[in-house]
Amino acid sequence: MPTTLDLDFVLIPAGPFVMGSDLASYRQAGADEMPQHTLNVSDFHIMRYPVTNAQYRLFTEATGHRAPQTWRNAAYAEDAAGHPVTGVTYQDALAFCRWAREVTGLPVRLPSEPEWEKAMRGTDGRLYPWGNQWDRARCNNRESKSKGPTPVDAFSPQGDSPFGVADAAGNVQNWCSSIFGPYPYDPADGREVLVNDLNPSSVLPQQHDVGAISNAERFEANLGKQTLRGGSWRGERNEARCAYRSWAAPMYRGDDTGFRLCYEPA
Repeated sequence: MPTTLDLDFVLIPAGPFVMGSDLASYRQAGADEMPQHTLNVSDFHIMRYPVTNAQYRLFTEATGHRAPQTWRNAAYAEDAAGHPVTGVTYQDALAFCRWAREVTGLPVRLPSEPEWEKAMRGTDGRLYPWGNQWDRARCNNRESKSKGPTPVDAFSPQGDSPFGVADAAGNVQNWCSSIFGPYPYDPADGREVLVNDLNPSSVLPQQHDVGAISNAERFEANLGKQTLRGGSWRGERNEARCAYRSWAAPMYRGDDTGFRLCYEPA
């Protein structure tokens, strides 16, 4: 088990990318994935892999935060140290972010939905991280018959995104900072004020969220729709697509749900 928090980040350069789906390129696209549109995203760093059990254990030991629901007797099997942590709520993920900020000195947070999609898809609107053709050998989904998560690097580099981000399809779906809502996102790279989950005194670009409301307001309104991105070990190939969208209530603790961190350069 590691004794220090070692997070491996990949730079995603600023610029436009194709977000969402259209029926011409994928006839089974969901209505909530349309319309397809081009969106500008500022440069940012994102973790190459999802947060692992071993990394999350450092957090629980340092803070006394509760263990994930998927850990038996509040511990994971040693052979699962390199597997993505699962069974954590949206609030658990935010708590990890706050702790990781203190440990690393980096302004880490959960990625927005547009950031997540660009990091996994690249700029050309491809269906899967590796291209437009399905290949079950490149990710862990239902067709793998794994019956659970696999190590975060098990399908790297063959399943990596154009930017070198691993586990970009399948294994575990990722919590995002965005509230689930209809497209399109604002195509302008504006700087409208949005309350940051981790630091209310800071602002994020409007593109980082739908509706531009704070977590406190969101829970008071009982909106209950926090965006999840990526397929999982139990999902179909349709869910492994980069444009596939889903959501869950913030208190969801699924055995197929984890997260990864990102940050904007100073």
